[in-house]
Amino acid sequence: MRYIQRHSAFARGLHWIHTIACLSLFATGLILFIPSVAAAVGTATVQGARMVHRVMAVIFIVAPIVSMIISPKGFVHLWNSLFFKWDADDKEFMKKFFPYLLFGAKQHMPPQKINKSGQGAVDGVLIFASVFISLTGVVLWWPEFFGGPTSGLFQWSLVLHSGLMILIGVIMLAHIYLGAGIFQPYKGSGKLMFGNGRVTESDALYHWGHWAKDELKKGDNVIVE
Repeated sequence: MRYIQRHSAFARGLHWIHTIACLSLFATGLILFIPSVAAAVGTATVQGARMVHRVMAVIFIVAPIVSMIISPKGFVHLWNSLFFKWDADDKEFMKKFFPYLLFGAKQHMPPQKINKSGQGAVDGVLIFASVFISLTGVVLWWPEFFGGPTSGLFQWSLVLHSGLMILIGVIMLAHIYLGAGIFQPYKGSGKLMFGNGRVTESDALYHWGHWAKDELKKGDNVIVE
């Protein structure tokens, strides 16, 4: 059987780190930003959640910055995936995306490049949300440097931080639905980031037809077992 190496060990490691950070931030954020949850878990748990939230926030911010320094090619690849020009296949994919989301096994989709057209748009929103939730988090962490808890900047940061948390949470749920590989035709796709990073030739041609044909032609990332 032939496989294509889709993600490197470095990319998978970064994804593991960011996944743990995101899930931890979301769980502790629920405790810190919803008073009824904070009251239910008690003061000691709230204090522990605040500490974990801050540690994970640092990891959430620093990990992608370090990865850009270590692997600038990966950053260029990400940047290009956000702003590539859509062709007819990309536009058709987006027209059929929502039926595909719900009835993926019955919906025939056009071939795609290494990133599907909608993925670039979602990644752009996610990066935008991640940057601003980080900036507002800095204001909430050190209010004394931004006019105190009663300042307009602090209050707006609190609102934006909560709203962006919801937005990122919704994107995460969709990402888990598609990427965890629980349902067909996504079954097995979870190992792309949490396993060995390989995809079978048939799955690669089904999900990313243009990219798979290019990789099979070049052969550099093709593995035969």
